[in-house]
Amino acid sequence: MTSIDWAPRFIPKRTKQPSTISPATALFKPAPFTVSAVIPTLNEQRNLAHVLPQIPNWVEEVLLVDGHSTDGTVEEARRLRPDIRIIQQKGQGKGAALRTGFDAATGDIVVMLDADGSTNPVEMPVFIRALLSGADFAKGSRLMQGGGTADMTLF
Repeated sequence: MTSIDWAPRFIPKRTKQPSTISPATALFKPAPFTVSAVIPTLNEQRNLAHVLPQIPNWVEEVLLVDGHSTDGTVEEARRLRPDIRIIQQKGQGKGAALRTGFDAATGDIVVMLDADGSTNPVEMPVFIRALLSGADFAKGSRLMQGGGTADMTLF
């Protein structure tokens, strides 16, 4: 799929421009495309303060897909981001949460973020640029240069 084939299929859903753009994304403007962020969660109340405020303000829709958390995840998400859309996960596991979120997302581009902070929302433009350049799918890795993890076992 080329960007020429891809671009005409999408029609802007909004004309409102973001009020501010963070310095990290100052050179990136996704309009006229809309972006949805899907965040699967299960008991991530403590981590949301590190993720939700970092989501760029040009993201049109933020969906938190909750796997029936018992620690106040949903309440914390609403406190941190009143415009967040909460969806209860259908099925079990992260894959089911992602399917639930992707089905509900309305943006032209859908970005998945981990609620534990292992994905940095500020890096969203890198992946979106890859999509706008013709890629069908873009994914980061903890194992690539610049990545890392403190909780991965040798297996």
